Amino acid sequence: MTGIGGLSMGISQQQLIQRLVPRLVRFRQTNFYRIIQRTLMLIFPFILIGTFSQIIQLTVLTKSGFIASIFHLSKWVPYYRYLHYPFDSLTTLTLNGVAVVAAFGAAKYHAKLHQRDDQLAGLTAAIALLIIAYQYTNQNQVGIFNTLLIGTNGLTGALLVGGLTGLCFKWFSKPVPEQASPHTADILTRTFGSLLPMALILVLAVGLSLALNWLMILTYSMDSWSAFQKYAMTSHSLWMTFALAALTLVLEILGLAGPYQERLVTNSSTMTANLNYALTHHSAYHVPYPYTANTLYHAFGTFGGTGMLLALLIAIYIGSDNHNYHVVARWSLLPSLFNSNGPLLTGLPVLYNPIYLIPFILAPLVNMGTAAIAIALHWIPPVVYPVPIGTPGPLIAFIGTNGNVVALGLGLINLALSVAIYLPFMRLAEAIVRAAQQSVGGDSNA
Repeated sequence: MTGIGGLSMGISQQQLIQRLVPRLVRFRQTNFYRIIQRTLMLIFPFILIGTFSQIIQLTVLTKSGFIASIFHLSKWVPYYRYLHYPFDSLTTLTLNGVAVVAAFGAAKYHAKLHQRDDQLAGLTAAIALLIIAYQYTNQNQVGIFNTLLIGTNGLTGALLVGGLTGLCFKWFSKPVPEQASPHTADILTRTFGSLLPMALILVLAVGLSLALNWLMILTYSMDSWSAFQKYAMTSHSLWMTFALAALTLVLEILGLAGPYQERLVTNSSTMTANLNYALTHHSAYHVPYPYTANTLYHAFGTFGGTGMLLALLIAIYIGSDNHNYHVVARWSLLPSLFNSNGPLLTGLPVLYNPIYLIPFILAPLVNMGTAAIAIALHWIPPVVYPVPIGTPGPLIAFIGTNGNVVALGLGLINLALSVAIYLPFMRLAEAIVRAAQQSVGGDSNA
């Protein structure tokens, strides 16, 4: 009976994939999707380099980092406290500026589709995004760029700026020949033919920048966002923890920052109260706040970064025949082990991909649910002890519970459940890639 049930389930899954593939292939062939896909491919190498730099910076060159803590690097490596500077710069100039490249790519590819000057369009969009992200200071000093707008969390805004720039070039500039002429007169003709959309976009960017700065002065929006994140991290209601986790997951797959974004986690009052209770009573089983972002979401729902993407990587190794998938998976293995999901988000891509929306949200919530049940039944204590920066996902609960073996086993079970959740969606994505390749008679990425 089990074999018959498994066979029927496999047939129904195949039938569902066959029904969905034609519709998703048509969506995949739209200009909208093609522009997003090509833009993500453009920023992928910058994300990859920046992620590796960030891993070295956090785990090796930070005293509280995972590898630095194990080998006590700060005590015997010469000039240890100075080694992080070049990696700080590399990480900042890649991950914290990648949205500028995305704006350039989105405008370039949009203009190119309509035979407009793609280079000027891309440069205009990049400068426009920098203008929008520029924050003025209250004193007579040089302003700063808002990394939430030009970094990895600004990708959606960058795509909008790039798309609007491409539209302006489509409407207000003249077509250019496919083979660009090297003559100076022809280059000047193309330049003056694009001045109107360039001026429109830059004027709009200046106006939007002034409006954003005015809004921040009136509403203290950055302080409000920080206050919301502080509230999120101190929330200890079970349902609120799940709701904020779901909100974070939805925002992250849309390229935005969520309240539980991992790199913004800091010590909170609930974490301090839990730790003090555990140290005082020599037990963490009855801490005052067992259901928080730290005990559920970050301990059991972020293996491989937001969305449990380590499970997707394992699903690719287990069930994928796509060469490009395996290439991205190999390059993303080390970052995923240290909970950095940027390469997988942009390399497959997972960002803005409706196929991965359900598992991206479902897998972490399922893991949080199993952890909450285990904590309620006192099978495991909540995670209360400090964990080194960059600790691999499956080890976070083990270290954070002071070496509880059941917590380690539950983490591995959760990882297996997440792989099972991702597998059918990964196969659907792979089937769409094959169908798209057959329709165009060539190779294409997912």
